[in-house]
Amino acid sequence: MSSSISDIRDEIDTDWLSEYLGVNHAEELEFTDNNIEILRIGIDDLKSESYENIEHVGYVENEDWDNLKTLVSEKEVKAIQEEFKEDIQRFKNEHDDYVGKCDTRPCDHSLNIYKAILYCNDEYVWSSTTFSFDDY
Repeated sequence: MSSSISDIRDEIDTDWLSEYLGVNHAEELEFTDNNIEILRIGIDDLKSESYENIEHVGYVENEDWDNLKTLVSEKEVKAIQEEFKEDIQRFKNEHDDYVGKCDTRPCDHSLNIYKAILYCNDEYVWSSTTFSFDDY
């Protein structure tokens, strides 16, 4: 198997990786003051899909982009910000489309996004996102 992260990503089960990151990291953020967790994995563990050795790099509280810049590159921060915008729009649309879930139109519930982002050799590998709404 290649050492290129994109080649490795094409070979591994990203559905399983999404589930692992979601259950073990992103969902856990809901019970903290943080909404992003940066993680790191070794290339051999990534290739073998051995996720139990994933290392915690840092947390980011409430979209603190300045703090995120201390953990990942400026380019990555911009990509994460864009992904956050897309996630917010997608989850709000899903929420608004769910008949009976929200009694107000437009919905005035506050959306909370939780994201676990995995890197290998300082290169983005994959992320998993979950969400909740306040006032339920």
